[in-house]
Amino acid sequence: MEISRDILTQVTILDISLILMYIIGVFVLAQKFRSISVKFIRLFMLIGIAHLLFTFVYYFYTLGDVADTIGYYRRVMYQYDSWGETFGQGTTFIYFTLYPLVKYIGLTYFGSFFVYSFFGLLGYYYLLKILIKISDESWSPWFYLLLMPNIHFWTVAIGKDSLIFFGISLLAYIYFLNKKWYYYILPVLLIGFVRLHILILIILALGFALLFLNKKIKTFYKVIFAFFTIATVYLLFPLLISRLGFSMDESLFDQLEMLENKKMLGGSSVNLVGENIFIKWFSYVFRPFFFDSHNSFTLISSFENSIWVVLFIVLFKNFRKKLQEQFRHIYWFTFFAIFTITIPSAFILINLGIAVRQKTMVIPFLFMVFFLTIFKLEKIK
Repeated sequence: MEISRDILTQVTILDISLILMYIIGVFVLAQKFRSISVKFIRLFMLIGIAHLLFTFVYYFYTLGDVADTIGYYRRVMYQYDSWGETFGQGTTFIYFTLYPLVKYIGLTYFGSFFVYSFFGLLGYYYLLKILIKISDESWSPWFYLLLMPNIHFWTVAIGKDSLIFFGISLLAYIYFLNKKWYYYILPVLLIGFVRLHILILIILALGFALLFLNKKIKTFYKVIFAFFTIATVYLLFPLLISRLGFSMDESLFDQLEMLENKKMLGGSSVNLVGENIFIKWFSYVFRPFFFDSHNSFTLISSFENSIWVVLFIVLFKNFRKKLQEQFRHIYWFTFFAIFTITIPSAFILINLGIAVRQKTMVIPFLFMVFFLTIFKLEKIK
């Protein structure tokens, strides 16, 4: 059943009230940095303003284009009769989170955007807290990287990206501060329900970091943890393959080749059929470049990707230098997470538009690795 434009453009008093609460939330969160520096208060206010503005931008963008957000709202409005029907993993979980907002609270399509957008903003809040800790609460112009528009654009909408950005940022914050195990319950469940395969890949990255880099863990426990990690991945592999749309009854490599050819039909696709994994990974992480641009969105992405290229050059120039001992496990966990997430994605995502959107999952790790490189290298005596 199609949904009319009048429903999509409807705005109520409740929606306006929610926007006002959003603005108050930005101000309240900004005050959390008062004890550190007024510069960080101003920075978070700028982050909040940017995030709010991009919420409006994304909303109006969906009115003139085919968007997943409209599909989510339409199904919740017309397809489901009870909240229990919407419970599930992946896309179904978005229906589960959206249903009470629409059916119980009475938010419109417009108003629902600001709930998901605020979760994206909370992701920025926890990420900023991590980066401030890494910098020892000292100000640096590098913090302005958090204002890059592309990240904001993809973390404000109804859907998976805003929720998983929040979940990954919160998980990274809890891990960085070495919180007790029960703090992990919320982010782990959230990431697992939104994108289970990403949770598996993050666990795999953690396993690599603990296995190879933590000298405090005895060899026996490393072997046990390695066995547990491999067993977990093995048991969940069929589910992961199913979630990615593959079949266990056919050759995985044949299916990958078919998928590459199929995705070439998209307007944002690039011909990487037969290319080696390095070319595919580089394209996934850093493209579109300027020669790939065909509209304003890809042009903006090109500018940002140029910045990411520079940041990666800085990372690899300092790769052989030693980090301060207490931050090495954090660095290597985030470093492994970047590659465990992006390498499988590079195999199956040829559409640059999808790649740009899904890179938000590794943004917290990228920022952490970069700031650790800038601020936590061992000083030469």
